[in-house]
Amino acid sequence: MTTWRPLDHKADFAFEVEAEDIPSLLAAAVLAAMDCEFGLDSLLPRHKVVVELARDDPEMQLFAALSEVVFLVDARGLLPAKAQATAAPDGAVRLELWCDHLDPSRHDAHVVFKAPTLHGLKVEPFSGGVRARVVMDT
Repeated sequence: MTTWRPLDHKADFAFEVEAEDIPSLLAAAVLAAMDCEFGLDSLLPRHKVVVELARDDPEMQLFAALSEVVFLVDARGLLPAKAQATAAPDGAVRLELWCDHLDPSRHDAHVVFKAPTLHGLKVEPFSGGVRARVVMDT
């Protein structure tokens, strides 16, 4: 049960994502960002990239995961198409991303994200798991 939906935001791009637990939420948020930016249906999971997220509060882990995704897209031309996250006993999270290479003939950015923001970033429990609200700077 992972879902996401865009939210109204006056200046930047906001979305909300729900998942069963924090690792699933981090993976779902990465895919939500990629779906917003490029559309997941245009992405092929070809190359594996591993991101280690330090033990931290869930908001900062989410911020770090989305910052890493922006870096992968901008600096390395890698677009996460599939994501899986697992928690370590100490609270750190290992995020495995299967990425496509940016190909202008196949990938057209619907929106370009510069960075995640801390403004309004919130991770909270709800009856079905955890929910996050994210604002991305465009």
